[in-house]
Amino acid sequence: MRHRLAFVFVVALLLLPSAAVCQWKEPPATGSPENTLPDRTTLAGQSGLAPMISAKLADAGANAKLHKAVVEVQTDGVSMVDPATHQQPKLDEAHIAYQLDGHGPIHSISKTWTFIDLPAGDHRVRVSLMSNDNHQIGKEQVLKLHVP
Repeated sequence: MRHRLAFVFVVALLLLPSAAVCQWKEPPATGSPENTLPDRTTLAGQSGLAPMISAKLADAGANAKLHKAVVEVQTDGVSMVDPATHQQPKLDEAHIAYQLDGHGPIHSISKTWTFIDLPAGDHRVRVSLMSNDNHQIGKEQVLKLHVP
């Protein structure tokens, strides 16, 4: 009995390394080859990268004195597409939603938006990427503004 167990153990040790060595026909690639994953949008579901948005207030102080806010947006990894023209949501298509002080969002493909006739006081502008079926993509940007 002891000899059989030793024999099985030796055979297992001899077969195990060969199976592990023969598992890969070539070493696994690290990173993402450009021919199969051409842009960051197709990488979104595979490496954690997603479309990105960055928003800022243009010349905030001077525009606040004029009772307006000019929002400038930069995006990456996504194409701006009007949701009214494309019904089927796609990973690489989105539009921008601008929202002032909790009022209804304004959906646009414009990367610049101006709010005019702002009353005096503190205001918040929320900017986010939205899919064609109006689901938020990633984190929204919140911009704060004080109008004198």
